[in-house]
Amino acid sequence: MESGIVVPVDLTEEEKTVLAIFSIRQFLLVIPAGVFSLVQLIILNIPFISGFVDFGLRFVFFIIINLTTIALAFVPLERRNQYLSEFLITKIVFLKSQKVYTN
Repeated sequence: MESGIVVPVDLTEEEKTVLAIFSIRQFLLVIPAGVFSLVQLIILNIPFISGFVDFGLRFVFFIIINLTTIALAFVPLERRNQYLSEFLITKIVFLKSQKVYTN
C-alpha cells in the first residue's frame, strides 16, 4: 500500500480559470470596467470643464469605478459565505420580490 500525502482541497473556493488568477465572475467584473474606465480617462472629456480640473475629475471617476469593481470581485463576506457582488444581487432580488405580511 502506498503511503502518500493527502492534500485537502477547498471545494468552496472559486476555480481560477482565466490565467490562473481570475475566476470567470471576477474576470467579467474587472476587465470590462477597467477597459471602460481607462478609455474614459484617456479619450473622453467632461463638457464645459478643461485643463487639470477635467483630468482630475476623470481620474477620480477612474479610481471610484475600479475600486468598486475590485471590491465587488474580490471581497468575500465570511459571515454570509458570499462575495460582495453576490450579496448585492441577493439583496436587490429580495427587495424587489413580493412579500406577504401577516397580522
